[in-house]
Amino acid sequence: MNILNLLKIIRVHIVAGGFLAFLLGALLAIVGGGSFYPTRFVLGYIVVFLADLSTHYGNDYFDVEVDKYVEKKKFFAGSGILVNNPDLRLLSKFISLALLVGSNVLAAMIVVFLSFPIELFFVILGASLVGWFYSAPPIRLISRGFGEIAVAFVTGFAIPGLGYLAIRGQFDPLFVYFSIPFILYGLTLSLSLHVPDVKVDRKGDKRNLAVRLGQRRSFLLILALVFSATLTFCIYAFQNAFLIVDFNVIVLFSVIPLVAGFIGFVAFFQEEVNNFSALNVGALFVFNMVMIMYLLFLVLAV
Repeated sequence: MNILNLLKIIRVHIVAGGFLAFLLGALLAIVGGGSFYPTRFVLGYIVVFLADLSTHYGNDYFDVEVDKYVEKKKFFAGSGILVNNPDLRLLSKFISLALLVGSNVLAAMIVVFLSFPIELFFVILGASLVGWFYSAPPIRLISRGFGEIAVAFVTGFAIPGLGYLAIRGQFDPLFVYFSIPFILYGLTLSLSLHVPDVKVDRKGDKRNLAVRLGQRRSFLLILALVFSATLTFCIYAFQNAFLIVDFNVIVLFSVIPLVAGFIGFVAFFQEEVNNFSALNVGALFVFNMVMIMYLLFLVLAV
């Protein structure tokens, strides 16, 4: 029974989102001239997978007091398992630390013995520390107004960046160009996840950006972020940057989260906040999927 409850702490949909971000980075690297080797892809993703699971157990452990205030379970919220099973708290913390250490040890080993780029180790180390101190004291980024920035860094830069490094072996201008709108979307994702929990987060002393701004201004910022991402892709298209990808096509893809952000801002007072947050998250998921399909098309067309 305890094993089953521990497994329930893992949110499969979040793991799936991490895999898609890693795959997106890997496919972008192949389009940019990298060669696909299954072993490098798998080992690179295992590093990400272990670090990802570490955050599930760590955040549930450190947020157990806040989770007690949650009245309605949300799709991307913590599992709540530790609220009802306090005897599993210390084990959850141990599992989180073990996964975090395992991820970084594996990263160090593949750098040393399999000639992976040293940047891969530093990126996963940074992402791991950010993931741990997202909820862990004394830093606890989520209580200091840096929670959304932390998520934007991990989802918009670190995870796709690790996929890119695993295949390409280095960062180059192509990834740097894409990382800008990816980080904007990462910040959009984080705000969208936090907005529905503003009241609960205030009780739990989570001074995140959504709490500081309030729900209405958070939706305005989300709209500004997705608009900025679309504008960035438009600038790339105007510059004819990197002829290996057609940024005009990607501009069309970016309309998906842009429309979702606009709807959420305009219709904010008419429906439950959670509905529009879910719409933003769903739009980002669709954007990732169409981007992956487009990059797969470019890879297979060569």
